[in-house]
Formats: sequence, structure tokens, C-alpha cells
Amino acid sequence: MTLPQQDPNVSTPFWKKALRRLATLTGTVAVIALAAGAIWLGSTTLATRAAAVDAPPPAAITTVSALRIAPSSTVVTTRAFHGQVEAAQTVDLGFEQSGRLNVLNVDEGDRVTQGQVLAKLDTRILMTERARLKASRDALEAQAELSRRTSERQSQLRNRGFASDQAVDNVALGLTAIKAQMAEVDAAITQVDVRLSQTDLLAPFDGVIGARFVDPGAIVSPGTPIVDVRKGTAPTFRVGIDPKLAPVLQDARSVITIGGVPYPAQFAGLRSDLDPQTRTRTALFELETDDPVYLAAGTLTLETTQDMAGYAVPLTALRDGVRGLWTVIVLTPENEDTLVAQAAAVEILHIENDIAYVRGTLDGEVLILPDGTHRLVPGSVVRLADAE
Repeated sequence: MTLPQQDPNVSTPFWKKALRRLATLTGTVAVIALAAGAIWLGSTTLATRAAAVDAPPPAAITTVSALRIAPSSTVVTTRAFHGQVEAAQTVDLGFEQSGRLNVLNVDEGDRVTQGQVLAKLDTRILMTERARLKASRDALEAQAELSRRTSERQSQLRNRGFASDQAVDNVALGLTAIKAQMAEVDAAITQVDVRLSQTDLLAPFDGVIGARFVDPGAIVSPGTPIVDVRKGTAPTFRVGIDPKLAPVLQDARSVITIGGVPYPAQFAGLRSDLDPQTRTRTALFELETDDPVYLAAGTLTLETTQDMAGYAVPLTALRDGVRGLWTVIVLTPENEDTLVAQAAAVEILHIENDIAYVRGTLDGEVLILPDGTHRLVPGSVVRLADAE
């Protein structure tokens, strides 16, 4: 059976369209009303249940420790420089003449005193030469004695008319020539004595033997180093420093640390030139110690005072701010028992170990939070435990 089909050209009556729209609107409004009623009913139930529960107690006021800081017009800065300890005076000792080294009385590390004999050369050749010269002088002395006696006899004979003046003059001038020869031999003996004295190597000052270069039995030439002696008092510390610190070295407190041991030091002077490689000036300090610290590396610590207005605060009191600044938590009184935490912006001027020197919006003496700044935010109310 074929159903009749509606003609698409026939339009739906207007009243049917209006009725359909009205039904749709009515259903939508009903759904919204039901949803609103459910929400109201749920919120009312939750509010009733919440009202039946006791309110929690108020949060306890945070107890903090505070640090009282005051402004200062100066800051003490500490700077460290690495240098080398060396003997105040070091001499490589050698003989002034050649010869065989017979005796060497010292070894490395031995302490010596000024004038002590450290080494000796073989003196047999010089002693033989001195004996030969002494014999020549004795012979000349005998000739001189004979000339004196002959001169006396010639003078007597001339007075009696038996000798001429020429004979007397010949004897007198012969005695003078012998005396000149004796003076020459005396000079040669003195020269040998000087050379003999140079066969003993003497310590020029009190000190310590640093190194021994030869052993007994060796043939040494003039100037060959035998040992080096280092002066045993007031060792010198040599260090390159920033040229800007040169004017304050005289008044700065200087401490030199060697192997973990601090030694007081006295500023001795500055070299006038500038090191072309490190661009530093060489400063010399005298260590006030008798310890054997030669050739050791050390660290010079300089404490200087600079004119700089600000506050000294612990690094733990700082936290990041904005635009490169830092902040500290300042505690201002709210009443008799509580304080309010506020943030103050500061700028770091200098850091020394775990202390920062800052300036900023701080004014006069203030209480700050020295650590634990993460626990508070600006506006927090705190109670003071103690103030340092």
C-alpha cells in the first residue's frame, strides 16, 4: 500500500510553528529552573553542615630571632695574594782560588754562625812556597847583616885614610839594595799568607746551609759554588699586589699564612717597577718568625678600611629582589608583643666571607630577620624571641 506523500510546496501553518517553539522554550526554562533549584538546595545543605562544625583556632604567631643592625661609615675589607717565602739574604760561597777541597764541615740544613769555618782547601803548595820565601828572606837578612858590618869597617878605614869614599858608597848602596829585596820577599810572603787565609771558607753571617754543591776531594776553580748560606733571621715574603693597594700597605694589618699557620708580617718596601706580565707591583714583607719556612708558598692577607656608608648583614638575611636588587626583612613594632615583617630593598656593596655590606631603604638602627626569610612574607605578624 503506498502512503500519500506531502507536497513540499505546501507550507506548515504558522500556528503549528509557534506552538512548537513555545514547547521548546518551556522545556528549556523548566530544565534551568530544576538545575538552579538543585544548586540552591546543595549550597544550603553545605552551608548548614559547615555551620554545624566548629571553626578552627587562629594560626599561631610565628616566633623569630632578630638581629639589630646599625649604620656604619667604614668597611673593613680583606684581600688575599699568593707569594713566595725566601731568605732575607742568600749567598753562594766559593773560594777565590783553585785547589783541592780537603775539608767540608757542614751539610744541608746545618745552622752556622758568622765566621765559622765551613770548608778548607789543600794548602801544601802554599805552605811550601811560604817556606821558600822565608828561606830567601833569611838569606837576604844575612847579606844585609854582612853589608852593615862591611859598611862600618869601610867607614873606619876611610876615617884613617885607608879607604876611598867610593868604597864606602858601594857598601852602603849594596845594603840598600838588599833591604829592597827583603821588602819584596816580605810582600811575597804576605801574598802567600793572604792566599792561605783564602783557603778557609767562612760563614758571612748567622744562617742555615741551603745546599752543598761539591764533596771533599774535588778540584775546584775560583768562584765555584761550594755551599749556599741563607740568613736565619727575618725571612722575606715576596708577593705581587694590586698597584692600587700600594698607598695603604704601610698602615694595613698584614698576616701571611704558610701551611695553615698564620705569621705576623711587617711591610718592608715596594719595588718601583711594574711586572709586565702580571701588571702587579712586588711587595716585600719581613716575617716575624724563626721557623724554617724558606722556599715555601704563602698567602698574604691584607685588611684595609674603606670609607663606605652602609649596613653589615649576614648573607642569609638576603633574598632576591627586582631589577638586580636584594631585599631584607625588617621587623617593625605593631604593638607591645608583636611585630610586622616588611621588605626593604638594598644594594650589595661588598661581600666579606659570610657578611654582606649593603645600602638601601634602611634608616637608623633596625631589626632584621637574619635567616629563614623564606618563612615570612611582607605583612606577616611575628613575635620576637630574642634580639642580638
